[in-house]
Parts: sequence; structure tokens; C-alpha cells
Amino acid sequence: MKKILVLCIALASAVLLRAQDVELYLTEHELPDLVKCLPPPPDTIGEAFTHDIMRYMWGKTQRLDSARLAQAKRDAIWNLDTTRVIYSEPFGLAIDSLATPEIFKLFKNGVSTIEQIRFRPKAHYFRMRPYARFKESSIFPQDDAWLATEGSYPSGHTIRAWSAALILSEINPNAAEALFKRAHESGESRVIAGCHWQSDVDASASAACIGYAALQANPDYRAQAARARAEFRRISGLPSLKPEFVCDFADWTPAGEEVTGSTQGFAMYDKYAFVLHDKGRLCIFDMKKRKMVANYLMEGNSSHCNNACFGVEKASRRAQFPLLYVASCGGENCCYVTDVTLKGSRVVQKIFFDGSGYAGTIDWCLDAGNGFIYTYGGRNGDYKLLKKFRLPRLADSDASSEIHLTDADVLDEVRLDSGINIWQGSIVRGRYAYLPDGYPPHECFLHVVDLEQKRIVLSRNLTDLADEPEGICLKDGYAYVVFHTSREPRHAKLWRFSLQ
Repeated sequence: MKKILVLCIALASAVLLRAQDVELYLTEHELPDLVKCLPPPPDTIGEAFTHDIMRYMWGKTQRLDSARLAQAKRDAIWNLDTTRVIYSEPFGLAIDSLATPEIFKLFKNGVSTIEQIRFRPKAHYFRMRPYARFKESSIFPQDDAWLATEGSYPSGHTIRAWSAALILSEINPNAAEALFKRAHESGESRVIAGCHWQSDVDASASAACIGYAALQANPDYRAQAARARAEFRRISGLPSLKPEFVCDFADWTPAGEEVTGSTQGFAMYDKYAFVLHDKGRLCIFDMKKRKMVANYLMEGNSSHCNNACFGVEKASRRAQFPLLYVASCGGENCCYVTDVTLKGSRVVQKIFFDGSGYAGTIDWCLDAGNGFIYTYGGRNGDYKLLKKFRLPRLADSDASSEIHLTDADVLDEVRLDSGINIWQGSIVRGRYAYLPDGYPPHECFLHVVDLEQKRIVLSRNLTDLADEPEGICLKDGYAYVVFHTSREPRHAKLWRFSLQ
């Protein structure tokens, strides 16, 4: 029903595209010459042409499927509005001049620019179309005569399809798989129609990529793409994650202070920042005065301290800070619920998960305002798993001050089979989880996961920030992420990313 609605909105609300509405970013002759950068079409003898013939025969069999034939006929409509409507569906948003004017402008001008790349190779090779070589009809016999006046290599329809997928996936990367699948189907449609050889279609995907690469150097295109991305984020409600450097905590640490262990978890409360280090060291900084105010080894916790989140409950009415939930990520593999002060700390509760689904250690993070705690883990380079539980209170502890959660306590579960390499810090706010990922020299990211849709909806590449992203917290409209500098525990660098 949702897919039908997207298509209907796009058809009903858009102003039809006209040739005079298009503003090209590059002329035909400013685009790379495919004659010089792609191989010629196969000769009429040899293995490659045999494959073309076999695919032509395959395409004819596909016409027996009424649904696939109807799709091939729809894909054959040479109308940019039809392309726009078709690709609105996998894009997940109606692309039209009223609701999404910036995306609409990028789409029509970008696709129109790239598809010019077909002209020179079509004229140069003037390859005979398959239906004409076999003296048969395409699925549009009324068009066969004029189609024969234009070369078959490459396929303009396929270039248009792949151009649309490339441009739209830049705006919504999470729709890339669906967009490229649809572009591939559009290419197959041209084989099914009998209008193109398979080698025409294959070359056309490369041609679109070449044209798209040329667009990246055009400042007008880049500026419009930025506006389109901002529009998409605004409509979809996703944050910009624009980065801003805050500080290097080494600059606020007195020269004589010993700081050991790699930077790991991070949390903020009021004006204080809490930087946790491997083996249980906690450094506390006054963000207003820009100085260290505490540095000690936490009592009862010598773990990796991979993540830290403040809850809302306090150990006592006189406590300055709420309880700090620290993920051990090793050792006892539990969550240390900790009463922290500026002078020291004590573990007042341990939370364990005795259920299934994880391979190795797990992290813990909170959606404190809504009263939930999550386990987070999986297998490096493989699946990741978030399990949701109600946040226990101190009064729920057993005689050993422990909580043991089981599979029966799981309220919801999100499994991500791809997209995240290793888990670092984590925090949840409502329907979204914010997950740093990766370590140098591998790529690093800050992912936003929609826990209702159960998928990654936004990934901000952090690789250019050079260091390893670790702990994360949300405060005042920003996601604050602390970065660990290899073999330099004093240099805990703090960046913040806009949630606007």
C-alpha cells in the first residue's frame, strides 16, 4: 500500500518535466568520450556475441510472463517523468517539484546531463538492434522502424536508469540496494524488449558510472547535491551529523597526572564529562572551566569500560550524579551500575544477560529517559544485535546485588546482518540508536539505527577524523563522541555531531 501511495503522489503532484526545464551541468562534449574509454561492441562472431544471442533468446522467453512483460513495456517509456515515478518507489520518497524541489532539481538535471554520454558511441558504432538482425519485432512493433535509425550500443534507457540510481543513492544511501536492483531490472527490460543486446546493457551501466564520476567535479552539481541531501534529512527527520571539534582532553589534564589505558566509554552530566579508560580508570572534566577535576581507578571495576551511560536513579538522595552504567566488555561481561563522585566510586549493582544470541562479549547502553536498557554485540565483521529490556532499579537486585536478565525479559530485538564492522560505544534515544563503529586503518562511522524499522538509516563516515571512535552520549542537540588516539591515553579527543 505504501509503495502504491508513493507512486500515486508522485504522479498526481508533480509538474511534468519539459526539455526547457532542464539545466545541464555539462554539455555532451564536456563528458568523457565513451568511444575512447569503453571497448567496442562484440563482433558478430565469437563467444561474446554468442552470449548476446543467448540472452536475446532468454529475453523472448521472459515475455511469456505477463507481469515481467508489463514491466519491460513500462521501462521502455522514454519520458523522464516516468523514470522519476519509477525510482520514487525504491527511493522511498515521492520525487516531485512541489514536495521535494531540491531533490527533483538534482534528479532532472543530473540524469539529463549523464544520459548525453550515449550520443557519440551510438553514432560511431551504429550497431544493429537485435530484433532487426533477426528480422523480428520488438515488443513495440510500431516503433521498430524509427528505433532502427539509432544505434543499439549503448542503451540510453539503461544509462538513464543507472544514472537515476546513482544520483538518488547519493541522497539516500540506505536505499542504494533497492535503487540499483531496480536499475539492473531496467537493463534486463531492454533485453526482454528485444531492443538491446546484453553487451549494450552491460556497457551502459559503466557509461552511467563514468558520467556520474564526471559530475562529481562540477561545483554546481555538488552544491545542488548538498541542498538535496539537506532536504532529504529534513523531510525524513534524520540529523545532519555535522562534525565540530570540541577539545583534546590532554590539553585540560595537568602535566603530572597519570592517565593509563586507552580511551573507551564517555558520558556527560550537567557541566561534567566522564572519560573512561581501559582497566577501570575514570577521568572527570569540568567542561565550563575546561580542566580535570578527578582522576582515579574505579573501585570494583578493572574492565575494558567500553561504554558508559547515565541513568536517572541515584544511589541516594544526597548523590551528586545519577547512577553510571558501565559496560565491562570482557571479564565478568556485565554492566557495572556505579555510584560515582568527584572523589571515588563504588559498584552498587551488576546486571548480567544469561540469554542467547551473542558471540563473545556484549555492551550495555541506555535509553534512560524512557526506562530501557539494551545489550549490544554480535560478531566482529558479521551480524550485530540489540536487545531491549526494562531498566532494573536498585531495589530489584538479588541478595548479591545482581540482576540476571534472560531471553524471557527481552522486549524487542534488532538484528543488523550488515553495515557495522565492530561495536564501539552506543546510546539509545527513543526510536533511534546511535552507534560508533570501526577503528583505523579501517573505515570508521557513526551509524543511526531506526529501532522500529530495524535498519541503519544514516551513516556518517568518520575516517577523516583519523582516530578511533569510542564512547558516545547525547546532550543539547548533539551526539558527543570521544576518540581514542593509539598508544596515547592522555589524548582523548572529543567531537560533537549535530542532531538537527
